[in-house]
Amino acid sequence: MAYLDLTATHPFEAVACVAAPRKLSAQERLVVVLSRNDPLWSLRPRHTHSKLLRFLFGIEAPHRLADKRLEALRNYAVTYRLRDANQSEAENVALQAGFAASQLNQVRHMVDGARASRVRKGAGGLIRQALFALVALLIFAGATAWFSPSFDSRLISFVFVAVAVLSFASFAGKEPVRR
Repeated sequence: MAYLDLTATHPFEAVACVAAPRKLSAQERLVVVLSRNDPLWSLRPRHTHSKLLRFLFGIEAPHRLADKRLEALRNYAVTYRLRDANQSEAENVALQAGFAASQLNQVRHMVDGARASRVRKGAGGLIRQALFALVALLIFAGATAWFSPSFDSRLISFVFVAVAVLSFASFAGKEPVRR
């Protein structure tokens, strides 16, 4: 691409214009955002046992994108986010798919920004959860022991306390209906 420089001594001399860095389109940015939750194994080809996993456990691998160019972008974003050893290979595939280096730089910034804003659970949260579970088990065992002389059986008192706890938990977990 050239333009006419009227301020130069030779106005008809063609001067090369520096191309502006290309940016990702809205669809390409959406692919990067959606790839934030994809695991590394989602990049591997699907096998027949994936149907069994989906049937038994509800685990389903993310589907590949129909557009090969967008799939190369998703592949690069996932491998960069997880710092896989095949990162340079994924970068080469993305470059061959038609992405510019400035676009891949933008992908890296998007992934790094998401990584920095992610809130991580500290060890304090895990300790609190473990203590809460221990207290709940102690209360459950104490209630079972307290009711067992009344029912003349530990099994019956265990079932009674379990039904009471589950009933209370189902009522406590429901949100009120908003109108």
